[in-house]
Amino acid sequence: MLIPKHLEEISEIIETSKNNEVAKIKCKCSHNHFIVYEFCESDNANVKPGFNEVIRENDKLYLAKRNFFGKIVEKIECGNMFEKKQRRIIKAKCEKCGSEYVLFDNYRHGYDAVVLQQESCVPKNEITYDFKKVYSQPIEVFVKIYQDISYDQFKDEFENTDYSSYLNSFGNIDIYGKNLKSKKIKICSEETA
Repeated sequence: MLIPKHLEEISEIIETSKNNEVAKIKCKCSHNHFIVYEFCESDNANVKPGFNEVIRENDKLYLAKRNFFGKIVEKIECGNMFEKKQRRIIKAKCEKCGSEYVLFDNYRHGYDAVVLQQESCVPKNEITYDFKKVYSQPIEVFVKIYQDISYDQFKDEFENTDYSSYLNSFGNIDIYGKNLKSKKIKICSEETA
């Protein structure tokens, strides 16, 4: 089984092959039509107002704010801020009971998320996100997970990991829906490694 731990309780496996699985998402209330929402971080979400210059001091990068006379009055260490992926979250809300499920959050799911968690780069506090509807009507939702490394390879690369971390470290994810006319609707396709 390749389906990540966070989707196990709401997934019904409908297709399996060596490196991938397709699951139909089913609410705990047994309903299978959802309104799907997406949050995508904007390009400038990391830049704070007034900080408009990048400087280097002692091999570290800082965002700097200068006063009217050109003197640096505040600076923030950037770390690996410019290498950070923009946050993307896909969630589904059951049409019948209103239960919500996060299907994918690139800071918590996928190979890159496992690396971020190992490096303790994942933000600890939860933020309220502005989600937008992906499709206006309730749809059936499917998740296709690709995993191209074995559990043994994964254990060799990351020490002190368990099988659920491996399941969470998939290489690619496709999320799509089918409307009432069985038309396929692409929601998300992301390489996570």
